[in-house]
This record gives sequence, C-alpha cells and structure tokens, in this order.
Amino acid sequence: MAKKTTIRDIAERLGISSSTVSFVLNNREQGISDDTRRQVIETAILMKYRKVSKINMLEWVRVAYLTPQIQYFNFHTSFFAEVYNHLQRRVSQAKIELSLHEFNPEKSIEVQYLQLQKIRAMDIDVFICNSHKIADYLVQHGLKVILSQGGRNNKCVNVFCDDYTAGRLAAEHAWEMGHRIAGTLFPQNIPILRLEGFVKAFTDAGGSCPVKFRWSPFFDHAEVEEFVRKNSQKKVMPSLFYCFSDNIMFPAIRGFAANGLSIPGDISLIGTDNLYWGRYNQPAFTTVDLCEELFAEKLIEAIRHTLDSKPPYQLAVPVRLIPRETVKKIS
Repeated sequence: MAKKTTIRDIAERLGISSSTVSFVLNNREQGISDDTRRQVIETAILMKYRKVSKINMLEWVRVAYLTPQIQYFNFHTSFFAEVYNHLQRRVSQAKIELSLHEFNPEKSIEVQYLQLQKIRAMDIDVFICNSHKIADYLVQHGLKVILSQGGRNNKCVNVFCDDYTAGRLAAEHAWEMGHRIAGTLFPQNIPILRLEGFVKAFTDAGGSCPVKFRWSPFFDHAEVEEFVRKNSQKKVMPSLFYCFSDNIMFPAIRGFAANGLSIPGDISLIGTDNLYWGRYNQPAFTTVDLCEELFAEKLIEAIRHTLDSKPPYQLAVPVRLIPRETVKKIS
C-alpha cells in the first residue's frame, strides 16, 4: 500500500516549516507570500496530497450566496433553487468556489454581527444575495455584493428577471386564447411588477381584471389551497387566473378542485418560473420561463465585474412564455 503524503513530506521537499505548509493548505495564510503559497499548492498536487481537492488555488474566487430563507433552495422547488443549481454546474469551469448560507436580516444587531464575522472568517470575495436588506447590510460593511432578484440597490450590481414583461406575456397569451375576464393569485408582500405588467397589458387589450379577483393569500401552500377553496365558491368566476409562481399553482389547483372546478376545463391558469415539476403535472403548466440558466450565466459575469471593483449596473434578464396545457382556448 502506497504511503500517504503528509504535510511534513511537502515541507521537507520544499525546505520550509510544516506550519507554513499547514497554514497554506488550510487557507490560513498568516502573511505567507503568494510565491510560497503557489509552491506549496503545486507541490501538494504533484505529491498527490490527500486533501488536494480542498486546496484553494490562487486564481479561484470565493463566492457566498446568502439568503434569509434557505428552504427555497431545495431541489427544483423555486426560481432560486433552479438558478443555484445552474450556478453549481458552472462554477468549477469559471474557477469559483460557491457556498450557500442562511443570513437573517431581521435578527438583532448582535446576531447579525456574529453571522457576519462567521462569514468573514471564510474569506469571501463576492457575496450574492436575494434580499434587499442583506445587500444593504453588506454594502454598509464595505463588502462586494450582487443583488439577485431582490429588488433594486444602486450601490451594487443588480441582476433581476424582467418581471414586468413576464406579466405582459402572460396577459397577451390569455387574450390570444380568448379570455376576457381574468383574476390574479399573488401572495401578500410580493413585489408587484409582474402583477402590474399583467393587469396593464390585459386591460389595454380590452380585457377586465376586477379587483375582487386579485387574490392575495399568504405565501404558504396550505393557506393558498384554503384561500382558493373559500373564494372559488362564487357562481361567477374569471375564466383565467395568472399566478405569481408555478409553486402556488399546485395548491391552487387543489383549491379549485374542492369546488368541482377543473383545470383548464373550468378555470385556466398561467404560472411563472417554468419549474421542473410543472412540466410533468397533469395538466402540464403553461408558464413564463424566467430563463434560470441564462440568469446564472449573468450572475457569473456579474461576479467578475464586481471582483474588479467596476461601477454597479442593473440588468434585466429576458423571459419567455411557454404554452402548455393549463390554458383553455375559448372561441
């Protein structure tokens, strides 16, 4: 059995102390020169050191994605999960070390400080976050930040979906399919550009979007299902609802079904996100694709831009409508 390379072996090969090698391989530089660090890393790779996969190469960038709600990063369950999955597939090629962390901006100042110190100890080069409050906090502490689909902040790079166009595309499709009265299903405390785009385009075309059918339940699956069940008992209903996300279409379908309303036989639905599971639902979701793969590519471009301390910019990532089975054609 081949002898495993140790830190002492690397130190002897280079003629330096074991502590110096240990500091480099465990990312504790302690004032060590770039030249020495490079020699240690190259020698560790050459000697097949067992922890070589964990070595942080000099040209790699450390990026931390901070979110106040880490549950939205579960497999294929949200826009953020899809974007993060695409990022993970690309970071190695882009020489980026990516990690995901929960950071709650609503906590006390003392807790926020401890959270920040813990992250600072990881020697992060660029932060990505999907919360305006987190972005503000990090910018105030002089850190390099990218705000991802979390509002607008003029002090850092902003990458976001073209939400207004997403709503407009949904409205145009609804109108083309013959719908003339529409409702909306947007959870409370959600940014409303998507909603504004839908209502403006649909009413400009000649349709009606009554305020009483602009529903706003809490963003919880059980709440959405119960809210839709209670409110869909009316005798007169819109023929179509535009939903904030595919995520809430699942409980909405159950809520309508509780009152004997089928999708799309009685009620048509358009979602947003083009989530994985919506493609395989029966019926498959008609949705606005927020182009998460392209979004991830734009985030990687933003990382390089931010790392070079270039001026902030705002970028709206294009979207597209994907017609499937949840919208009925009305003659």
